[in-house]
Amino acid sequence: MPTVTFKSKLSSGTTLLGTFQQIPAADVTEIIGRAGIDFVIIDTEHGMFGVDTAVQLVRGCDAAGIASVIRVPNLSAERITQALDFGASAVMVPMIQNRESAEIAVAGANYHPEGSRGICPFVRGASYYALDNPDYYKQANAETAVILQIEGTEGIANLDEILEVPDVDAIFIGPFDLSQSLGIPGQVTDVRVIDALKDIIKRAEQKGVAVGNFAVTPEQADNYIQHGIRFLAYSTDTAMLTTVYLDLRKSIKTK
Repeated sequence: MPTVTFKSKLSSGTTLLGTFQQIPAADVTEIIGRAGIDFVIIDTEHGMFGVDTAVQLVRGCDAAGIASVIRVPNLSAERITQALDFGASAVMVPMIQNRESAEIAVAGANYHPEGSRGICPFVRGASYYALDNPDYYKQANAETAVILQIEGTEGIANLDEILEVPDVDAIFIGPFDLSQSLGIPGQVTDVRVIDALKDIIKRAEQKGVAVGNFAVTPEQADNYIQHGIRFLAYSTDTAMLTTVYLDLRKSIKTK
């Protein structure tokens, strides 16, 4: 089982700060954790690595005492189960559009009776058979967080029925996808995007479901936090590194 879980951090009541990781190096994961960041989203949808590297990044999260989230590449019960078998404390599932897709994601992340996650007590998530007892499966269900990514007009239109699905812990709505769904792609500061985000947060809060969002500037981050998001994914490790070196190149004049 993970040493620090996303769900336990979320239950603290404070707004969580995290980032997406796309660089295939556990050293980067540890650096992020040592900086005091709350969680890392290991991005197997767009990241430069496969499942073989993802487990090493989960280990990096555990070593640094940071909550691990794996974003799977698609709505696949097999990939969801695999991510949790690696020992990730949460799974983020993209392109959730309706209640049926939400139910598939939740079922893949939970053991019976809450779901249909395949049982293999010999994997890292189960401590390689060291936790082979009935309490492990109950504990895994209780501690694993399911984050559903709502990315398009259909998902937003069906948000209320998605929120009705039991064991959905959080939804994640990126501002760029939200702007596109409203017909104004890229205009993430437009009042229509902000109003839609506020409405989503309000409806989710009524169901006890946390809302997360993505920011690329401190100003965006502050704005989303003020509107009541519970967790913020700030940029990516690739973008952060690029920005630092671009700023360095501009600030230091060489002959």
